[in-house]
Amino acid sequence: MLTITTCCQYPEPPATLIAVQQSLQALGIDTAFDTWQNHPQSPYLLPLCAWDYSEQPEAFRHWLYAAQAAGSRFANAPDLMMWNSDKRYLCDLAAQGVDVIPSLYLEHADQENLARIMRQNAWQQAVIKPAVGQSGKQVQKISPAHMPADCSAYRNGMMIQPYIAETAAGGEICMVFFQGQYSHAVRRQPPQGEWRANSAYGVAILPYQPAEHIIAAAQAVVQKLPELPLYARVDGTLIGQNLLLNELELIEPSLYLDQAAGAVERFVQAVAEWVTR
Repeated sequence: MLTITTCCQYPEPPATLIAVQQSLQALGIDTAFDTWQNHPQSPYLLPLCAWDYSEQPEAFRHWLYAAQAAGSRFANAPDLMMWNSDKRYLCDLAAQGVDVIPSLYLEHADQENLARIMRQNAWQQAVIKPAVGQSGKQVQKISPAHMPADCSAYRNGMMIQPYIAETAAGGEICMVFFQGQYSHAVRRQPPQGEWRANSAYGVAILPYQPAEHIIAAAQAVVQKLPELPLYARVDGTLIGQNLLLNELELIEPSLYLDQAAGAVERFVQAVAEWVTR
């Protein structure tokens, strides 16, 4: 049995994963959906729709390791997913030489600390976001004249980064990899007047074919991981001809399987090979 987990907030799977379920079952792989909060302990687990784990991070961590201890196998290892759940992973990747959007972690933040960091780095505008967060929630653009009145909501710490205007102008490139191999990509274009490239803010999802050197740069990020994930999404902004990494998604990314011919089949093949290995 393979279980693809959804979540209590969004219990119904998207149509693309229904197609994945049907294709896997046609290959003889029994596939079901269940919320992660139900603590499924199937032999094989894909937490692709755990879209609320950041609101209950300790409960999510407990389920991952309890299921693993009971013998369940995850497509991406729990250690890898937990590392990826905290945006301090960007600092780890930067230390390995990845061209990452400059990122600083603050365990406790206030206006004075934020203003000091912006002065030290000569940032006219910056972006703050929860260290553990999803879907652009509590992501804010700040400047010396517009600071957050209250930082207490960032209970798991905060990341501060320079504001990258190219994301608003050119969108964000999302490249999908299965077993370390490039599958397809999309461009997420924010609407006019918006700078956040998240689905909650009305982005347009557009088919996109990156240049070969951009794919190679994204693939190099995946290859730097301590173990190869079954699935990964590398999100970045093009600065001139170079890719600046914004996010590496290894837990519950949208894989945009409906945006590229053959994407569902490639994912199903990767999952089937993992299950029958």
